Amino acid sequence: MTFLGLEFIIWIVLAIYFAAMLLLGWWSKRSIKNQEGYLLGNRRFGVSMMVMHAFGAGTNPTDTAGTISETMAGGASGIWVSWMWMFGTPFYWLIAPIIRRMRCLTVGDYFNDRFGKTATAVYALVATVGMTVFLGGLLLATTRTVQGMMGKAVLDPAAGATDWWFYGILFATTLTFMVYGYWGGIVAAIRTDMIQGIMIIVLSFLAVPAALHYQNVGGLPGMRETLATLGASEGEYLRLFSGGNFNIAAIILLSINAPLSVLAQPHIMSVCAAGKTEWEGRVGFAGGNYLKRVCTIGWSILGLCWLAYLTQSGAEIHKDAAFGDLIRALLSPALQGVMLACVMAASMSTGDAVQVTVAGVLSQNIYRPFIKPHATENDLLRVTRLAGIAVIFVALFFAAMPRNKILTAVMDYANILGLVGISVAMGILWRRMNTAGMLTATFVAVTSFVLTRYVFDLGREFTVGVPMLLGIIGGVVASLVTRPPDPAVIEKFFKKIHVPIGEEEKLDWSLDEAVPESTRLITAGGLFIMRPSRQSWVGFLLILALCLACLGVMLFVLGL
Repeated sequence: MTFLGLEFIIWIVLAIYFAAMLLLGWWSKRSIKNQEGYLLGNRRFGVSMMVMHAFGAGTNPTDTAGTISETMAGGASGIWVSWMWMFGTPFYWLIAPIIRRMRCLTVGDYFNDRFGKTATAVYALVATVGMTVFLGGLLLATTRTVQGMMGKAVLDPAAGATDWWFYGILFATTLTFMVYGYWGGIVAAIRTDMIQGIMIIVLSFLAVPAALHYQNVGGLPGMRETLATLGASEGEYLRLFSGGNFNIAAIILLSINAPLSVLAQPHIMSVCAAGKTEWEGRVGFAGGNYLKRVCTIGWSILGLCWLAYLTQSGAEIHKDAAFGDLIRALLSPALQGVMLACVMAASMSTGDAVQVTVAGVLSQNIYRPFIKPHATENDLLRVTRLAGIAVIFVALFFAAMPRNKILTAVMDYANILGLVGISVAMGILWRRMNTAGMLTATFVAVTSFVLTRYVFDLGREFTVGVPMLLGIIGGVVASLVTRPPDPAVIEKFFKKIHVPIGEEEKLDWSLDEAVPESTRLITAGGLFIMRPSRQSWVGFLLILALCLACLGVMLFVLGL
């Protein structure tokens, strides 16, 4: 039995999912008493919640559909659409405790503590615009992906259904996470991320067994045999590294750039600092992102199997429609409903994080310092909730506007926001870094990105490597030729980020007492790099080994 062109069971699955998310948001409302509760849940979450929060906030439908689409176009190297930051994952283990020790509510608070109000305002503006544009593009991509999965029932222009289905999916998905985010803030986001994260994992592997044995695919051996005959050269579609955007040089540069880029993302504060201790932040941030790397293997296998099937059957290959086509072919109506809910879950888990964290930046770093310095907790909480709604409505307006190449534009803007992370890293590692250095590093990095990306249209290794290098040089030069930062501000900041949570009494000591020379690794030239603890270097090496294991699994899948 069908309703509006879709099997009735699909409607039941979706209704249950949306109702459950709203109920969780309403239940979380009672936990919100102040700004810290809304933005960080009073820092009380355990390991499992933090893992799923990091996983959900960092995973969206463009990862899944994009990986499959690029796999259809170029073979196994399409996996790097989602894997491009994989070898930055071990550094997340090192970054998380530093973010937790900042004892801030937003990333904007870091800029205020380290560089002052001007830098904070610049960051707030860039982050708000960048993440709102990103969210609009994400909502558009999600809606198009869901439409593709629903197939002819929503895409048949002759039926006149395309437009109203588009707006129906867009508003239903967006308004759901907007409402529960308004009610419960990051508490609702993390609780729903727990469920949505499990659903995304289901999405990643639900259709793989059916894909491996679908008609004439013939499992992994049959898939390899078919794909070995495709391309201009033998085995081209089974190569893990391409000669284009995902060559080895580009992957290395992306791995170096990953920890810098992530430092400027507004949601990094909640994924690292909402846990009870530094341990929850470490395991959550690194573990959640590693879980995404594992799920990407499932997405890649799906794409490779579907490509093999289309090749064997002689059907025409439409890479952008591949995800929807394979879901409808491989799964029963009930499981199609589950998959639709999973795709929407991937969007919501990212959308709620953007809503809450960007709203926090606006209230905490614009409203309070520049508009109402003596705002009460109730004032801040009200403004944060309203700012979140405003961000969502602007993103909705952006998503509803007709445009071409939306995903490319969104990713480019996300890259530009990530370039701000250069100054975040320099501020953490180098005492001499000042406000002029921060502004210069950001301006130079963003300008060089625009030039290499749009003016000269260079390869990915240039659009990543050149802005990163020039941004660092610009920050160093500008800091050295201008007045050094206030020593008292620097001492206070470096005490905070190097005094562990639970040892707050040391914050009243001098920097040399709180962070003795014996604990420092490099101090030449104003650098302030600590000796890694056993937990730090063992965890780093373990996560690196796990990332290499993912690479090994894919090489096995490809028979290499």
